[in-house]
Amino acid sequence: MGVFLMLLSSLFFTLSTFFGKVVSNSTEMNAVVTSFVRYFLGTVGLGAYMLYRGISFKPVRKRPVFIRSALNASALILLTASLNYTTITNANMIHLTYPVFVFLLARFVTGERLRPTAFIYLFLILVGSYIVSDPHLSSINIGDLISFGSAFFAGTSILYLTQARRTETSIIIVFYLMLIGTFLNFPLVIDDIGLLSMDSAGIVLLAAGTGFLGQVFTTEGFKYVDSATGSMLSSSRMVMAAVIGYFFLAEPLNLRIVSGIILISIALFGVSGYGKVLREKFKNKISVE
Repeated sequence: MGVFLMLLSSLFFTLSTFFGKVVSNSTEMNAVVTSFVRYFLGTVGLGAYMLYRGISFKPVRKRPVFIRSALNASALILLTASLNYTTITNANMIHLTYPVFVFLLARFVTGERLRPTAFIYLFLILVGSYIVSDPHLSSINIGDLISFGSAFFAGTSILYLTQARRTETSIIIVFYLMLIGTFLNFPLVIDDIGLLSMDSAGIVLLAAGTGFLGQVFTTEGFKYVDSATGSMLSSSRMVMAAVIGYFFLAEPLNLRIVSGIILISIALFGVSGYGKVLREKFKNKISVE
């Protein structure tokens, strides 16, 4: 069940970036408007639910909740902004390098010691991202750089999520993510909101709705799988984005892209600790037999 939910969440997150790219390509609006709508509808929906159920809006510790919300919202804003300049393949692939930043920054936020292997994974991530971006001195894709920034903010937000989960419920954490995300997004999309029409509203709502569902399925999926397995399943977004981009947006799918996917996947495999999980499961199976 957990594997299915995690794969479903990856599909919906990928579809969210696909619809965001369609918004950027087919309208005069910035793709960031899709993240604003996602956060706004999430705030209204969760706020109404909390009022109905009598759930307190007051977090036990405000600092980690607010910092996590601001960082995570910034990550999504940058990810959707990158869709204005780069492919959904590159945007998803580079954004999904965020576990390496969790690995590298843990010592400074949570005090966890940095393992020497972190530098190997970082090297693989950088090489994979370089291959995917294919930069030239005369032209560097700003969308790829923005997506890399989104990975940094996403990784940092996870470290503060770890702190927030010690005292807060999931609904409080998600609500403040939606609320703070709405306020951070609003100044960036004031002009775009005025461009919404009956024709474009449907695509924007699809982008926002699929992104929200992706978040729901991720939250539910992690109830059934460990963090290492969940992280590896989440990386399936790279393949999904490459396939959807190739068939529906005429994006390139060549040896360079495939090589980048392989290198980044290897790094994520190492960072997630999934290899250790597999070894433990294998040992337990042998001992039982």
